[in-house]
Parts: sequence; structure tokens; C-alpha cells
Amino acid sequence: MAIESLYWKEELARIIKTIRPVTKPKRWSERAVCTAERDVMIGFFIVRRMIELHKVSSRVANLQLDLYSAPVTKNVTKINRFSVDKNYDWKAEKSERKPVLYVCNQFIHAYVSFVERGPDRNWSNVLIVSDYDRNNVIWRVPCVTIINLFDQTSNDWPSSGRFVFDAKQNDYKVTTD
Repeated sequence: MAIESLYWKEELARIIKTIRPVTKPKRWSERAVCTAERDVMIGFFIVRRMIELHKVSSRVANLQLDLYSAPVTKNVTKINRFSVDKNYDWKAEKSERKPVLYVCNQFIHAYVSFVERGPDRNWSNVLIVSDYDRNNVIWRVPCVTIINLFDQTSNDWPSSGRFVFDAKQNDYKVTTD
């Protein structure tokens, strides 16, 4: 259990540094890609954990993130799942807004994930789809969106909380400021 969120939020701040654009990015390597992918996935787990434990304000918990979806063109399986250029229609990509917890779950339950670099060799996007959504759409999440979310989460310190019992759920609904 995360009693003190400081250590989790410090890890988010460290992750931001690994994906934030820099003047002279390191050359591509398999290790760099795997490290970036790992860090981003752990970052989304931390964000979800901070929300679930009410260690961030409801403002962060209720965020809607801007991302892009490309519809599936064929059945995605364990054999063809890395053929994202053939499995999804990138010409039909559209902008969408999704709740932060939905996006966290896409990363935590990733069936496919790719970290992309832009022309300047900085990380530009993460292509992600969960096992649940693999035959619907794939998501392109700009790194700037990820950086902004991680930054907001790591710097959000709720000052108060309200607990209201919900008889239907037989538990409390929590709101934090």
C-alpha cells in the first residue's frame, strides 16, 4: 500500500526526464526503446495507483486525455499483432478524448505497444492497444500528452478529501481537492 505518495511521484518525475524531448537525443538502440516502453508503462501504473489511493486531486482523476484512434482492418492475433501498419487503418485515424483511467488500462493491459521517434529522434508517440480493444482500434498517444499527465500527477497534492457513503456500492465515494 502506498502510504506516502512522494516516492511514487518522484519516480514519475524521473520517467518524465527519460521521455522529454532533448536537443541531442541518443542514437536509437533496442535498449533505449525497451527502457522508454517500460518506463511509460510503469508511469501509467503509478498514475492509476495514485488515483485509486486518492493521492491526487479529483482534477487529475477526472482528466480527459487527447489521443488518436485508428480502426482495425483485420483480426489481430498473437501471430500478426506487431503488423500495426497492416492491422489498422491509419488513414481513418481520428482524434478522441478518453478518461485517464481508460488510457492507464490500455497501457497496463497492453497487447501491442510501440514507442515511436519523430524526425528529430525524440520520442514522439506511443502506439498502444489492450487485449480488450485489439480488434476495435489502436491508440496513438503523443508523448507530450504522456509527459503532461505524468507532470500533473507528480505535482498534484490534495489538501482535503470528502467521503460520502454510497449505499448502492456499499462503500464511500471519495472526492479530493
